This record gives sequence, C-alpha cells and structure tokens, in this order.
Amino acid sequence: MITDVERGKLNDAAIEVFGTMYFTPVELLSQLPAKDTWHLQEVYIHTFIEFTGPHCARLHFYFPISLAENITAGFLGLEEEQLTEALLVDTMRESANMIVGNYLGRLDPDGACSLGIPRADKVTGFSLESAEHAGDLLAFMSDFGFIWTYLETC
Repeated sequence: MITDVERGKLNDAAIEVFGTMYFTPVELLSQLPAKDTWHLQEVYIHTFIEFTGPHCARLHFYFPISLAENITAGFLGLEEEQLTEALLVDTMRESANMIVGNYLGRLDPDGACSLGIPRADKVTGFSLESAEHAGDLLAFMSDFGFIWTYLETC
C-alpha cells in the first residue's frame, strides 16, 4: 500500500519531470475519479520500471496515446505525421525512467536502492479492472486524459 508521503513524492517527481522536460502539467489526484469520467482511450503506452533495495517496487504507467504523441512531437521537434510507434514507446519509456528515478531520489536520498531498466510497449484494450487488482491504482490528471499508474511491491 502506498503511503501518503510516498504519494506526495511521486506527485512531486511527476510534476517536475513533466513540467521541466515537456512543459505539460500533471497532478496526482487524491482519489480515483468517478468511473463515468474515466474516458479510457483505445491506445496507451504501458511502461514499467522496478527498483530494489530497502524499498522495492515496480511502478506501472499507462500513458494515453494522445499524451505520448504530444510529448514526443514537442520533445523531438517533429510533426505528428513523422512520429512512429517506436519513437512514442521510447519517449514514454524514458519518461517513466525519469519519473521513477526522480521519485527514488526523493524516497531514498542515500542511494541504497537500484533502479532497473524501464520497459514499454503499446497496448490496446486497456482495462482498469485488471489494474485495480494489481496494486495501488492511482490517476494523474493531464490535459490529454488520465495517466493511470499502479505500484506493485516486491
């Protein structure tokens, strides 16, 4: 179970990464929004990255494809028609890496934990019902829809 302190550190990490790197505001919601407001997109970029040590967990992110397209185009200076699935996946994999690295620096300032290698792929037919049972389901608000995330502890 993620604590309020951990939630705050995760929120601060995401705000810093998205604000600094992508000029895109995000905010971790204090509770899940009502299901009738979820407006799930058909395509997401699923990323996950693990860290081990005194703190051990795997953080999963489901980034809406519209967010991935906007961020990738802006970050790489490309037009949307130039974007490929590989570029979208790579950009969101690096986003997860930066968020979790920043989060881990806040959670473990002495550096006793080790950050794993981020993984990512494009997914369709994403269902929150499966994610709800996998760990602590959280939602970040963005201008491009909700970023769904959950934490699996080791």
